[in-house]
Amino acid sequence: MNIVDLIRQWTSNSKDLNLNKIYTEYGIASHHYLTEIIRYWNHLHFIVKKTLRSLPKDSMRDKINIETCLYLSYRYFWEAAQFSDVLKELTIDETLPERSYLQTFYDKLSSFKWEIALQNKSTTEKLSIKYAIPSFIINTLLPIMDYTNITKNIKAMDEGARNGIFYLRVQNSNDSITPFTYDFSSIIEEFARIGVKTKPDNDFPSILQVSVKDKVKILKSKYYKEKKVVFQDKASCAAVLLLDPQPDDKICDLCAAPGIKTSLIAHQTNNKAFIVAGDFHHTRASEMVSVLKSYRVSNVHSLQWDGIQPPLQDNSFDKILLDAPCTGSGTFTSNPVLKWRQNTRFLRRHIFLQEKLLKSALTLLKKGGTLVYSTCSLYPEEGEYQIAKISNDQIEFVKVPSWLPPTYTVNGSGINGSGRFNPADHQTIGFFVSKMIKKQ
Repeated sequence: MNIVDLIRQWTSNSKDLNLNKIYTEYGIASHHYLTEIIRYWNHLHFIVKKTLRSLPKDSMRDKINIETCLYLSYRYFWEAAQFSDVLKELTIDETLPERSYLQTFYDKLSSFKWEIALQNKSTTEKLSIKYAIPSFIINTLLPIMDYTNITKNIKAMDEGARNGIFYLRVQNSNDSITPFTYDFSSIIEEFARIGVKTKPDNDFPSILQVSVKDKVKILKSKYYKEKKVVFQDKASCAAVLLLDPQPDDKICDLCAAPGIKTSLIAHQTNNKAFIVAGDFHHTRASEMVSVLKSYRVSNVHSLQWDGIQPPLQDNSFDKILLDAPCTGSGTFTSNPVLKWRQNTRFLRRHIFLQEKLLKSALTLLKKGGTLVYSTCSLYPEEGEYQIAKISNDQIEFVKVPSWLPPTYTVNGSGINGSGRFNPADHQTIGFFVSKMIKKQ
């Protein structure tokens, strides 16, 4: 199956597309091009339709498949590839009639101009098409973010996939000693030896910043293979740092799979806290067991459960982490497929689920206990608005550290005890996090 076939598969049944499987079965090149074409889907589709309309209409035009044109357009605008090279990759015989028509299409791309193509379009339409932002995202964010900042955040996620940074969490060097002892020097030296420049994060003691261009080298490194470094976004780590787990705590990770945050909780407590972690999906819960074992975690009791009604006693946990299921609207860098699933129904379904999970978490939490709620979403409906619904009779917010960026402004002010990372300003995923105490 070549790249054109893969694009056709995405077009016909996007919900069943597994990008990780594409990487395993078809290799890095096919995975890269399919991922990036999906990332800029409506942008490329618009270019293709406009360019095809500008060509002479004949019987051949109707025979050219749009998937080939999408691939040609990506290679032209992003890589300035030669037509002859792309043709060889697609194994199109130079003697076939469509070859000359494709050549004409490719040459015509040079005359495409956005200022002409987008004439008479609304501001939302222009941004949606030019920057590959679904109009639903724009309309949902406009009440709390202007057009400029919406565009900056989506561009930051898209461009970050090629030229941005990612984060490595360094595991404790010895599980039996004091937390936050990391073997930074040998790890940094080893990465430098293989040509990878790393930079310790200013705020988080366990985090290294790395260029996304060096990701393949990291995957091949001995420290990654030995699980001494873990891929985990800085914003994701923030939720666990706010939870502040201690060795004697009884802790619940309510929606834990794949277990990356759970492993950080365990390592921060040197495997001494009592931790219960569960997930609704059987496959994900099973995978979490393997992940935790590979990270040398020994103090987690892993279960499959419904987080809305888990088989746990009320008022029994000192601390609960609720990293709730969400739309993933802050994660397009790694998962561009989610861009094109954003709609009202998708958002409302998650809002309803989050409300139920928050109610469950507060029921399980002891009086005086700590709840940290987080979502990897740009939408206030899954962050600020969600927290604002909780009764002040139930909870009180605590002061958060200075490294936590402020939330969106809601009714003239930010949300107490909460913070928000955004891709444009913080080079992270889009992420909301809130810390609260259950009242006595």
